[in-house]
Amino acid sequence: MDTLFYNGIVSTLDQQDTMAEAVGITDGRITFVGSDEEAAALSCKERIDLKGKMLLPGFVDSHLHMLHYAFVENSIKLFDCRSVQDVLDAAAKRLEIRKEKPLSWLFGRGWNEELFDVPKYPDKKDLDALADDIPIIMVRVCGHTAVCNSCGLERLKEIKEYPEICRDVDEVHGILKENAVQFFYSVLDAPSQEEIEDYIKFGISKLNEAGVTAIQSDDLASLPGKNWRRIMSAFKALDNRKEMNLRIYEQCLFERFVDLKDFLKEGYRTGQQGDFFTIGPVKLLQDGSLGARTAALSQPYEGEPDNTGLIIYKQEELNEIIACCDKYHMQIAVHCIGDRAMDMVIKAITASPYRKDNPKDRHGIVHAQITSQKVLDDMKENHIIAYIQPVFLDLDMDIVESRIGSQRMDKVYAWKSMLDMGIPVSGGSDAPVVSFDVLENIYFAVTRKNIHGQPEEGWIPEEAMSVHEAVRLFTKDAAYSSYSEEINGTIEVGKYADLVVLNQNIYDIPPEKIKDAQVEMTVLNGKVIYQK
Repeated sequence: MDTLFYNGIVSTLDQQDTMAEAVGITDGRITFVGSDEEAAALSCKERIDLKGKMLLPGFVDSHLHMLHYAFVENSIKLFDCRSVQDVLDAAAKRLEIRKEKPLSWLFGRGWNEELFDVPKYPDKKDLDALADDIPIIMVRVCGHTAVCNSCGLERLKEIKEYPEICRDVDEVHGILKENAVQFFYSVLDAPSQEEIEDYIKFGISKLNEAGVTAIQSDDLASLPGKNWRRIMSAFKALDNRKEMNLRIYEQCLFERFVDLKDFLKEGYRTGQQGDFFTIGPVKLLQDGSLGARTAALSQPYEGEPDNTGLIIYKQEELNEIIACCDKYHMQIAVHCIGDRAMDMVIKAITASPYRKDNPKDRHGIVHAQITSQKVLDDMKENHIIAYIQPVFLDLDMDIVESRIGSQRMDKVYAWKSMLDMGIPVSGGSDAPVVSFDVLENIYFAVTRKNIHGQPEEGWIPEEAMSVHEAVRLFTKDAAYSSYSEEINGTIEVGKYADLVVLNQNIYDIPPEKIKDAQVEMTVLNGKVIYQK
């Protein structure tokens, strides 16, 4: 035996929810789970005393944008802005470096008008005053709305896809929505493969610090230039050189069906894998965001009788795409926040003539926030996974009712209901929209409170989970959504030794304290990849 962890509180999350004290590892696999007394008799090269700390399966984030997170971290971060002027000041500060190093474009993300002293969007003329000779884009926190300057707008109008996206462009104010935001990346200079590899390694290191050993990440359309082949090459190169300390299950996003067809023609299929990089589902976008009032609802937004949000694909188009994915044995994960979008996706899944023959048919809905009892019933009947993000409670709880009305608040953000109904549920963060801190996510799922502990009784408290249920979201249940439940997600003999050590037993402290617990160590394949 190579390594033996002992004197710990080990939650295995196996079928019997076994608690143990010691875990042994040989050649990157778990070869022993048991008591300290049993462990004392074993021979091993290294013994690590956990000193009563908690050992869990390595955390799994089932939906984020790792590559875009790394890109945003190296761009202008606007998450703390409290006014339009704050946004402009942050952009102006970055523009100062033009005196030393020329810039060919300027990108920022994270502003949220709901947090501004005067709730309003930035405007094209505001950005024009900063610079009119390079494209500037400032993306809202949700990623579904942005504002650009005149130079950026003119560049956008020159791309061949502009006739397809012009409906999502307000040329007067420079406001972009949905696909117009996504296609704006194509007017910015693409990074080299070496730069992409650096972004990947940066993202991996930060996730390791958070105890994360596996992710399901939407990356192929996340960088300037929209060069998905170069991004794939970067991941494969790092994997071949054994420079990836993270299991990555790629959620493959393409804004156009023609690009997806090219991807399939080149032979990519769900489940193809290297050592740490695996092709996951086709990722689709079907609506927008609640904050930007573009999530597709079955009834109009409060105070906007003509607005039911935006739909990306018509029903016939969605049917065709999902049937194609089934035909080519691709799993599907579709971004849907509103109930109208979810209903359309469920109809397309049930209409697919090829699903019954698809071995990778664990299809899912990413976010699944504004649900209804009918949507939940349909998800259960058709075994559709819900990829949820408990951290969105902190971002959304103060705006949901103002968007949809008090009469529609039943079965929204209804994650406990999903679990109780037997709907497969997996936990994620959607970073960089919000933090990928798993312990914060568990706190939100259990308390139903914001980061400041409000409201005291919890928001829609009947949807609160137990600590064990919330931990499963980011371990065992997330592994299921990537077909990896046989190799990770629990601490069992034969599985990969992917583990996280916490400084506290989060099962045995007040739920309000879970967010303050810290990751002490992260282990991947039996190797310590992070230690506090």
